Amino acid sequence: MRASPLNDSIKLGRVAGFPLAMNWSVLVVASLLTWSLATTSLPHHAMGHAALTYWLAGFATAVVFFGSLLVHELAHALVARRHGVQVKGLTLWLFGGMATLGGEPPSPRADFRIAAAGPAASLGLAAVFELTAVGLHRFGVGHLMVVAAAWLAGINLMLGVFNLLPGAPLDGGRVLRAFLWRRHGDRLRATVTAAKAGAVVAFLLIGLGVLEFFWGVSMSGFWLVFVGWFLLTASRAEGADALLQGALLGVAVAEVMSAPPVIVSGSMSVAEFIDSDALGRHSAYPVVGPDGQVIGMITLAQVRQIRRSDRSSTSLADVALPLSAVPIASPDDSLAGVAERLSTDEGGRALVFDQGGLAGILTMGDVLRSAELCRARGAGHHLVG
Repeated sequence: MRASPLNDSIKLGRVAGFPLAMNWSVLVVASLLTWSLATTSLPHHAMGHAALTYWLAGFATAVVFFGSLLVHELAHALVARRHGVQVKGLTLWLFGGMATLGGEPPSPRADFRIAAAGPAASLGLAAVFELTAVGLHRFGVGHLMVVAAAWLAGINLMLGVFNLLPGAPLDGGRVLRAFLWRRHGDRLRATVTAAKAGAVVAFLLIGLGVLEFFWGVSMSGFWLVFVGWFLLTASRAEGADALLQGALLGVAVAEVMSAPPVIVSGSMSVAEFIDSDALGRHSAYPVVGPDGQVIGMITLAQVRQIRRSDRSSTSLADVALPLSAVPIASPDDSLAGVAERLSTDEGGRALVFDQGGLAGILTMGDVLRSAELCRARGAGHHLVG
């Protein structure tokens, strides 16, 4: 699955050049998975071992499983990079993994390849683990390892098949979007349709989970309801984003940005900034250096994080977000395209430059107000599923 980045994630380094992080929820899932394998799955299929052996095998199997999730997301990321799509990072979390993309695929073919890469990797891993289990069994290697390999084959098969369900934000929903995009030539319309299909899939999962629970088939009904609820929320959000972009088509950044922006000097201390008249009128301010050139941006959220005792000795240049980390736009850019970039940026703000000079600042609040105005006027792109 591909989505927005998660907060409160633990940075693990880089893999294949991509930042890798792990959400705290992985620790919970890994613990539960290890417990389930050590107390149920492994002892049931490979009897006769000590409890400690089962726990060690369960932990090792859980680690390999999360490695499989990483391979799934890495496949998305590598294909995306090959097609020129920025990959901001990979995150392991409660529902598996996410490859956070910094933009949309340039064509239906690229969209299909990026989406299909993850399930293809999972199905490939399923085949590898199954062949490993067969080979270990044939050569008489410990039965516990055979059972662990077979379990990994089954879970990767399930992961690959589940992600191919035709509804966003699952990979199958992206494949559906690519097909509809190629057929109709309209990516936003295809995205809305894929999101609606995702809602249908979500309701089916919720319904199946409720039936399983009341029929007493298994406790997995709770998990199906939980997953279905998440997919429903994510699909609705994706559809809303597409409708937002549709409403903004034809609108330029210059029509919406706040201009001229209120700038502050990087040499100003945080204490002086707090006492200045500028504070309170906006939530973010471009910061300029001694030569008058923009060097970054400071937000009220950053200011609040500075301890009171350090505010007099800390300059805005010391704590400002560097310009390289701030989204940049030009007045003639399409607002829909810039809004897409802002939606994946933690700050949610862009600096607008015209011929090398600072012309304005754009926030998601500006974008949302413009979208509401376009809808009220009946303007924009009408998206029909």
